[in-house]
Amino acid sequence: MVNDKIRENIPVVIRTMPKEEALKLGAMALFGEKYGDVVRVVTIDPNYSVELCGGTHVMHTGMIGMFKINAESAVASGVRRIEALTGSAAYNFLYDQLMSLKEVATLLKTKDPLKAVEKIVLEKQELEKYVERLEVKQLNSLKQELLREKENIASVAFIGKVVEVNNADHLKKLCFDLKNDLGNDYVVVLAANINGKPNVAVMLSDSVVAEKQLEAPAIIKQHIAPLIKGGGGGQKTLASAGGQDASNLQRVIERVKELL
Repeated sequence: MVNDKIRENIPVVIRTMPKEEALKLGAMALFGEKYGDVVRVVTIDPNYSVELCGGTHVMHTGMIGMFKINAESAVASGVRRIEALTGSAAYNFLYDQLMSLKEVATLLKTKDPLKAVEKIVLEKQELEKYVERLEVKQLNSLKQELLREKENIASVAFIGKVVEVNNADHLKKLCFDLKNDLGNDYVVVLAANINGKPNVAVMLSDSVVAEKQLEAPAIIKQHIAPLIKGGGGGQKTLASAGGQDASNLQRVIERVKELL
């Protein structure tokens, strides 16, 4: 609509008049600004735009050349802020957009980049589902391996190991998956080097918390965080931590084991 008005090359009429007279004309006072008794009224087609404004303006709308909205955001409840470019800035913006689209088409070796990108998105979704299925199988296999390496220490089932997983959530998931196979008294501590960063998950049974006066967040804070130069927290029976030093992960396992 703005560009239509620009192309109409409407004369911009600027007048100074008493504020009351301007408001009777339907002039809009914007942004909560304070106005004096005499105001500057800018009119671009009386049926389109009549506003109080102190800024400088073109003499005809056609001088603007082009108008392109490039940003929009919220400034208050129910109030939006629109930012736009005009003239050569708007042209350059659109030109850059077209050049970027051309580069995308060249990289994808296609004349229809939109269709090519849609295909890539679909392929990515399928790959993600495939990877997710593989991760489930990997975690289940790892769970069985961990159960085979379970130790009994002072009547407590203990599992502690440095494992290979893709993210910290997998450590916690492994803890939950192991829970139903460990009886009433158990301690699980799993550690992993993920992209060069140490991650640790500690899980205790309610009975261990009560009988041995151990809590997962305290173990993290007092015994694990110093070893990995990090921190973390959680609930009494399950806590996790991350840090900067992944060289002491095996020591983390040993330290938790020593607490039993």
